[in-house]
Amino acid sequence: MPATTRRELLKQLGGTAAAFAFVAAAGPLAAAAPAAAAPSGSPATGAAKAGPRVRELLARLTLDEKISLVHGAADPRRLGQAGYLPGVARLGIPELRLTDGPAGVNVAASATGLPPVSTLGAAFNPGLAREYGAVMGREGRTLGMDVLLAPQIELSRTPFFSRNKDQSGEDPYLNALIGEAQVEGVQAQGMLAQAKHFLANNQRLHEFDREHPENSYDFVVDERTLHELYLPAFEAVVRAGCASVMSAYNHLNGPWNSENHRVLTEILRGELGFEGFVTSDWGSTHSTAALQAGLDMQMWDGSYFGEPLKKAIEDGSIPVGALDTAVARILGRYDAFGMLDGSRVPARKRIDVEAGARVAREVAVQGAVLLTNDGGLPLSGAALRSLALIGPTAGQVAVSVSGERAYGFEDRMVSPLDALRRTTGRKIAYEVGVDLTGTAVPASAFPDGLVRTGHGTDDNIDFTGDEALPMGASATWTGTFVPPATGEYALNIQGWGAAVSLSLDGDELATASGVRDAFTRKWSSIVPTTDGLDNGRAAPVKLTGGRSYAVVVKATGWDERVVERAPVQVRFAWVTPRQRTAHIEAAVRLARRVHTPVVFAYNGEGGALGGSGDLTTLALPVHQDELIAAVAAANRRTVVVLNTGGPVTMPWRRAVRTVLHAGYVGQEGGWSTADLLTGRANPGGKSVVTWPKKESDHPALDPAHPERYYGVDGKVTYSEGVFTGYRGFDKAGTTPLFPFGHGLSYTEFGYSGLSVRRAGQGYEVSFTVTNRGHRTGAEVPQVYVGPPRHAGVELPVRTLAAFERVELRPGRSRRITLRVAERQLSYWDTGRGRWVRPEGRRAVYVGSSSRDIRLTGGAH
Repeated sequence: MPATTRRELLKQLGGTAAAFAFVAAAGPLAAAAPAAAAPSGSPATGAAKAGPRVRELLARLTLDEKISLVHGAADPRRLGQAGYLPGVARLGIPELRLTDGPAGVNVAASATGLPPVSTLGAAFNPGLAREYGAVMGREGRTLGMDVLLAPQIELSRTPFFSRNKDQSGEDPYLNALIGEAQVEGVQAQGMLAQAKHFLANNQRLHEFDREHPENSYDFVVDERTLHELYLPAFEAVVRAGCASVMSAYNHLNGPWNSENHRVLTEILRGELGFEGFVTSDWGSTHSTAALQAGLDMQMWDGSYFGEPLKKAIEDGSIPVGALDTAVARILGRYDAFGMLDGSRVPARKRIDVEAGARVAREVAVQGAVLLTNDGGLPLSGAALRSLALIGPTAGQVAVSVSGERAYGFEDRMVSPLDALRRTTGRKIAYEVGVDLTGTAVPASAFPDGLVRTGHGTDDNIDFTGDEALPMGASATWTGTFVPPATGEYALNIQGWGAAVSLSLDGDELATASGVRDAFTRKWSSIVPTTDGLDNGRAAPVKLTGGRSYAVVVKATGWDERVVERAPVQVRFAWVTPRQRTAHIEAAVRLARRVHTPVVFAYNGEGGALGGSGDLTTLALPVHQDELIAAVAAANRRTVVVLNTGGPVTMPWRRAVRTVLHAGYVGQEGGWSTADLLTGRANPGGKSVVTWPKKESDHPALDPAHPERYYGVDGKVTYSEGVFTGYRGFDKAGTTPLFPFGHGLSYTEFGYSGLSVRRAGQGYEVSFTVTNRGHRTGAEVPQVYVGPPRHAGVELPVRTLAAFERVELRPGRSRRITLRVAERQLSYWDTGRGRWVRPEGRRAVYVGSSSRDIRLTGGAH
C-alpha cells in the first residue's frame, strides 16, 4: 500500500493503534484492489477509466456477450450460491459466482459457521474483524466462489430491524472500522467483497413489496444525516478498495436505490470515489434506465438487463456507451484481482476447519457482553457443584438464526449443556423450560382421522424414524383438527427428506425442510428438533377448545437433484397450554433444588420466532419472560444467558443476579459459552446498540413520531436526523437499560492521567488503563467528544471518536494514545456540500461506555 494511501486511510480511521495494525498489514491487498482517491469533479465513466486489457476486451465483445455480463443467470454447476454470471470463454473471461454472507459462506457445502456481525462488532476489535473476513474469503475461494455479498454495513437505526444481527450497531465510526476491516480480510484472499445495502436501508417494514412495488414506502433522509450516519461505513470500504456495492431495495428520497442517480453516481462514485461495480439486491431492479443511473449488474435475472436492454440499445433509447461503462467496471475488478491474466491469489484446495473454528470461537468469546453481574458469574464452588441449565438453547445448539450465513460443520456443534458437562466433568441437571420441539399431535385431536391422498386414513401425522416414508415420497393430509381446550398453542411442522407445510383454515402457518438449489439445511428455526428434523414453527395461535379447524399438511419428497436425499420424515407437532405450564413448573422445581440455575433465552431475527419480517416487540417470545420470572422467584441466584441479535426488554431484571448477552454464537458457541460461564474466558465485549428500558424510549420508536419507523402516507421519514441510537437518548435525557458501549468484566479497570492536546486538525488523547482486579481481562476504553459552545448547528452531546481494545493481566497498566481525526470533529454542511469543523473548545470524555465516563478533558 503506498505511503500516501496509508496516511489517508489512517486519517479517516482516526489513527488508532488498531487501525495502524491492519493498514500496515494490508500490503497484498493494495496490489489487488488499490484504494481510490476521491475525484474532485464528476466521476469519469468506467469505460474511459478502464485499463488496456479491459479496453481491448470491450472492443472484441459482441453486444450479446456484453449483456451476458450485466445480469444473473442459472449456474450449470448448481453450487447453491446466490448468483452467477457466465464468462466469455473465447476471450478468457471467467465465470463469476456470488455467495451470500455476511456470516460465513452460504453455499451447498459446509463452511465455518461464524457468529453474526452483531457479535463481531461487540468485540470492538478491527483486527479480529479482519480475521473474520479472511476466513470467509479463504473458504469462499476454496468452495469455488468469487464474490462475497458482505460486509453488511447498514446502521442499526431501529431495534425492530430484522437484520440488526448482520451489522455492527448504531455508531457510524465503529461501523466503518468493522466493515473496512472485513473487506481487507476478504479481499486479501483474492475474493471480491460486496458491501451492502446502499443506502439508508434500515427496516423491512414497507421497504419493498414484491407483489405490489407501488406500495413500497419512500425513505426520506436529509443530506446531513446521510453523510454523518449512513455513508461513513461505505466511505471506509471504498477507501479499502471494496470491489463491489449492492444497491438496496428501498426508495430513497424519491427514486428506487437501484436507479437513483444521486445515490449511485453523484455520491458513491463522485463523492466517495468508488471504482468498482454496483449490483442490485436480488429482485430490486425496476427498469433498464437503472443502467444509466449507475447500476451495473441486475441480480438475479435479466428481466431488465437482458433482452429488454438489448432492445433499448438497438432502438437507441439507451446508448451502448452506458453498457460499455457497466461492463468496464465489472471487468475492471476482474482485472484488478488477477482474474483475467491468471495472477489472482490462488485458492486453497481444502478448508482449514480448525483455523476457521478458532476464529469463530474467538469472536463468540470477545463479542459476549456481560450486562449485569451481582457475583453470579463466573460459576465456581457451590454454583458448579449444584448447577442446572434451563431453556431450549442450553440443551440444543443455537448456531445462529436462519438467513444469509454458513450453517457450519455439524460434527463440531456442541450445546452449552454438553460443553459444560465435558468441561467440568459434572452431571449438570437440565430442563427445557420452553419446548421448541413439542409432541406429535395425537389421534384424539382428529376425531374423523386424516385422509392421506392416494393412501387412506391415518390417525395422526408422525412419520419419523423407523416410520419414515420412502425416499422421494409425496403426500397430502387433510382433516378436521379439534383442540381439547381453549388457549395458546404452538403448532409445528417438522420434516426431513421432503418440503413440508402446515395450513389451518386455509392459511399457511409454517413450512420446513425446503431445498435451496441442491442444498438442504435445517434453516427453518433457530434450532432443529431434538431428534434432528427441520423445525418449522408457526407464531403461537389462540385456539378454541372443541372447535373444528380444517388442517392440511403437505410433504413433497426431494427429487433426485438433491445432493443428500433421505427418507421422508414429517410430523405435525404441538405444545398445548397444559404442556407449556408443565414445562415451566418443572423448571421451577429444578431451580429450587440447585444452588444456581442458568436460564438460556433466545429470540429470532424477525417476527416472534424468526423469519424475514421485522420484530414487532422487544419482549422475548414464547413465554420466556414468564419462565425467567418464575425461575428467579424460586431462586434468587438465577443467571440469564441471552442468545439474541439485539436488545430485549427485561421485566425480570431486578430479580436475577446476572445477565450475559452471548448473542448468536456460531458453530463453536457451545464451547465459548461454557468458557465464559466458568471463567476460563473473561467477557470483554461492549454493546453496539443502546438497550431501551421500554420500546417507546428508543428515538426511532417514539410514539409521537410514527413517521420514523412505521411510516406515514407512504413515507418513512428519518426525522430524528443524526440523533439516533445513543445520540438520541442523550438528546432526550432518557436513561437506557444499558448504554451503548456498555460491558462488564470479571475484573475491574481503572482510568487515570488524561492528557488531551491538539494534533494537526485533530486531537491526541492519552490516558492510562489499569487492571485492578485478580483476573486477566480486556477493556475497551472509548473516547467521545462533545460540541463546542457555538457550533452553528445542533451537535450530539457525545460522539464516539476513538477506541481501542486492550487486554491486561492483573495489576498491569498501559498508557494508551488515541488520535481523534478531524472528521470526528466535523459535521456535514448541506449548503456548502462539504465537511466543516466548528471552532471552539471541545470536551473530551474517556470512559467504559457512552454513559460511564471516567475522565474528562478538552482542547480547542
